[in-house]
Order: sequence, then C-alpha cells, then structure tokens
Amino acid sequence: MSTDLLSSMIPFFGCVIERAPDGARLTGAGRNHMNAVAITCQVFRAPFTLKAVAKTDSTNLRLYWHLGEIILNWECSVRQLRVHDPATGKQRGIEDAGFITVDQWHEIVWEIKPGSMRLLVDGQLRYDQEGEYGNIEAPLAIGPCFGSAVTVQSFTVERV
Repeated sequence: MSTDLLSSMIPFFGCVIERAPDGARLTGAGRNHMNAVAITCQVFRAPFTLKAVAKTDSTNLRLYWHLGEIILNWECSVRQLRVHDPATGKQRGIEDAGFITVDQWHEIVWEIKPGSMRLLVDGQLRYDQEGEYGNIEAPLAIGPCFGSAVTVQSFTVERV
C-alpha cells in the first residue's frame, strides 16, 4: 500500500511551502537556506520505496532519510550525483549520474531495503549499493538548497 504524503509534510529548517495546483513549491527562507526541507510526520523503516515526482528551477533537488542524502543537480557540479549513505553518512560522488533537466518533471524512485538501496530517475538506474539499513527508523524529506526552488507534484511511500 502506498500513501501520498505531500499534503501532510511540514516545513523544517526554514523551508517555505507554497501550495499550487500542480503540487507544492519549496524554497528556503534566507539567502542560502541550507537544508530547508519538507519533512514527513511519519518515520520509515526498510524496506520501503519513495517515489517523488518533482522538478527544480536550477540546482539542488535533495532527498533525505536519516543520515542519507541524494543530491541531483548538485550546485558544485550538476552532472555529479551526490549520495550520502543513510547508515554512515559517508559521501560519494558519481560522475555523469546526477543531472536532471531544469523545469521538467522527473520521477525519482529511492528504494531502501534492509541490505541495499538504489536510485532510479525516470526509470533509469542511477545508483545501487549495499548497506546496513534494516535498523534505521527516520522520517523522509525533500528540499531545495542554495537558492533553488523545488516543486513537488507527489511524494509517495510504499512499504514493501
């Protein structure tokens, strides 16, 4: 069973949520608004699948779970996918795997299993790794960073 959580998400770390007919526009209060997010009220434990349909106006479409972070259109190199491991926080850059077209809707799927995770964008596998995720319980979040605006059409979690 999956649930669209977009309407119940709350702003955190200076996130401003503006409701619009096509979803919710997320921006940050202040100049850089680092880590401004819309966060779920619920916590999630592997296995689950997050499916977001979203777009950015420039850079930094970011997803979060525990210590994990996925950064598409990273401000330092838009073509590099940035991945922070949810269990350890260890950061990794994957060249030519992080670019998404600006102002275009993208389906982003982040699958978390007890022993692995993977990221798909518009049906294309962008990242896959093993890890220890079975004991983590944390909310999910999505947000902009460093001046970007992220518009979210849907934010659905399916518990597997």
